Amino acid sequence: MTIIDKTKPQADDKGLNALLGTSKQTTTEIITDDETITSLITQGQGDKLRQFGDTFTIHNGDRRSKFIDTAGKVALILSNNLHQPANLGIYTPNTDEPIEVTDPSQPSAFIIGNLSFDSDWYAVKSLAEGIELYKQLINQMLNVTILVSVNTFHFNKMVKHFAEVKQVIVTTTLEQIDQLTKPLVGLNVKAIITVFDLLLSFDNGQTLDDVLSEPETIIKDLLADAWADPKPINHTLPPVASITKDMLPKSLYDYAINTAERLSVPIEFVAVPLVVALGSVIGTKVAIMPKRYDNWDIVPNLWGAVIGKPSSKKSPSITEAMKPIDNLVSKARADYELNKQEHETQKLINDSKAKIAEKELKKLADMLASQTDDDNSTDKVTDDDLRQKAAFIADSKKQDESIPVPRRHMVGNITMEKLGEIENQNNNGVLQFRDELSGFLASLEKDGEQEQRAFYLSGFNGTGSEMVDRIGRGSLYIENHCLSVMGGIQPDKLEMYLEQTMRGLGNDGLMQRFQMMVYPDPLPRCKEKDIAVNKESRDAVYELFIAVDGLFEGKLVSYGANESNEYYKRPYFRFADDAYNVFMDWYDTLQAKADDTEHEVIAQHLLKYGRLIPALALIFHLVDCIEIGSRLGGVSLKALQAAIAWGDMLETHMLRVYSCITDNSHLKASLLGNKILALLKKPSDKTDKTDWISHGFTARSLKRKNWKGLTDDNAVQTAIDVLIEHDWLDYKEVKSTGQGGRPTERYWINPKLKSFI
Repeated sequence: MTIIDKTKPQADDKGLNALLGTSKQTTTEIITDDETITSLITQGQGDKLRQFGDTFTIHNGDRRSKFIDTAGKVALILSNNLHQPANLGIYTPNTDEPIEVTDPSQPSAFIIGNLSFDSDWYAVKSLAEGIELYKQLINQMLNVTILVSVNTFHFNKMVKHFAEVKQVIVTTTLEQIDQLTKPLVGLNVKAIITVFDLLLSFDNGQTLDDVLSEPETIIKDLLADAWADPKPINHTLPPVASITKDMLPKSLYDYAINTAERLSVPIEFVAVPLVVALGSVIGTKVAIMPKRYDNWDIVPNLWGAVIGKPSSKKSPSITEAMKPIDNLVSKARADYELNKQEHETQKLINDSKAKIAEKELKKLADMLASQTDDDNSTDKVTDDDLRQKAAFIADSKKQDESIPVPRRHMVGNITMEKLGEIENQNNNGVLQFRDELSGFLASLEKDGEQEQRAFYLSGFNGTGSEMVDRIGRGSLYIENHCLSVMGGIQPDKLEMYLEQTMRGLGNDGLMQRFQMMVYPDPLPRCKEKDIAVNKESRDAVYELFIAVDGLFEGKLVSYGANESNEYYKRPYFRFADDAYNVFMDWYDTLQAKADDTEHEVIAQHLLKYGRLIPALALIFHLVDCIEIGSRLGGVSLKALQAAIAWGDMLETHMLRVYSCITDNSHLKASLLGNKILALLKKPSDKTDKTDWISHGFTARSLKRKNWKGLTDDNAVQTAIDVLIEHDWLDYKEVKSTGQGGRPTERYWINPKLKSFI
């Protein structure tokens, strides 16, 4: 913008701020009888009106090099969206001449009121309309700012400019709706569309609230109108089945359901650890050979996991389920203390006897040495006498070395070497119990822990042996390497673990070994219960665990097991005839299902049901044998059917757990979608360049948030792609401001998502 002083031979170039500094404020004394100027000054807007005197002309800066004579005219200060002077509108008082804008290329507005973010911004096309609208709304005690486009042709450019900072309100009638709104679609603009002109309604005594409440009034969000309606992101957890009464022996079901009702938890939280614990007590005592002729053998050690949020009471549930095996641990500890005391007592007796025997041995040796060959006495000492006495002493010392070993049923956080020692001393296998499985899983993922991981993987089968090498302490041979595992884990931690390990080289079958893995729906919150313990079922289950712990080959054979022999070291059951046919049909169906499964992880998990179902059937059959107390023969059809029902139930839980992989894209999109909806609930600061609602975001800025499940490039891009597909987001390429830089993709949030809140 250039100012020309006609009294000087050359133009004196000045910037707008300098130009304003040379002007004086317009007053009613300078400009008289002009209604517009008088109204502006009366309404406190006089500081935005300027006089340049009769000797100045302003060059408007366009290509036509037009000069505007300022003599006797008023300059309206036009501001940009930062409330900075950006332009001038030259107004001729007391005439109908249009206002001339000094630089039409600069978007600007004459602002009536203060450009405050706390006020509502209304945009109008004429100064007269702006003055009247401001007066009416201020009289209604409303906090408003009026943006006046002093040139009608610049209106759309002005609205777009100010809508970059804050929502702009425009008003029109139903007859002119398309003419006003179509050019503004996609901008942060709200249109109030009325039957009659808004100012006319005010003249008739209506307030803005009255107009807005009329049924004919339409309010349109023009920013949202440019977007398609967002489609819901459907990521709900797959449904799961629950345990029913016919899936457990009566004693186990009664104990589990009573405990679950007392704690207000799903029955799976109790039944799964209860069955896993019982299977670990059976351990390697007995096996099942599912096929009639093949020697494929299975022992009933199981790996289980209870999945629930921190508030789901999974830990108290597991604790209650573990009480029967805890009772065995207590008894074993008491027995060990008695055996140790008996050993110490016997050791003292043996030491005393050995000292006397050593003296007698020395005396016999002296007598033998002093004897002559021709000594024919009846008390002659022989070498056999010395050997017998020495053998007695050696036997006493051997008894001293036979230190009692405690029976171990469970272990907690333990090293592989120590676990190997316990397995070496306890031939039946042990249960690894971890209240929080995430720590156990994380320990197996550490660098240098491949040997420990392999140790656990091989312990799952339960029928093999293992050698553990200990630094400085030699090697240990584990005859029966049989490990059971039970614990709880939170869904988000399991999800994170699965994402990191179940793809590529990380998938070695560890998670598929957790066959007894349940992720039930939480029960609806209800009034706190106070239910008595079912003592009958508790005592029955405690006695059942004690009976199982005391099983030996003779008893198992009496129930119908086959005896061990030179080819097989433990007694074993086979299926009864009717159960065998059902199992073989089921097994063929299982393998066909695994072959048809799209995801390899699920196929691997399903195939391990071939071991799980016979193991469960054996557990249930043994419970029936113990409770009935008589020979039942081969594993019954009833026990097999209960086991198959467990397999059907567990399959639904497995599909829910693995849905974070099989439905990964929708899961990631759901996570990001929830974060976006949370942002929409908060007030948006249009001036904050980091505000995603107003200014969009980049994939890089999303990753920096470090939100759960959205921490790597693949997860971030997957979530964004799905949200674009579902019309939650759109993207634009933003050119780099640097030299030769690559353009950036910036993502914008669909304002229609507010309907989802």
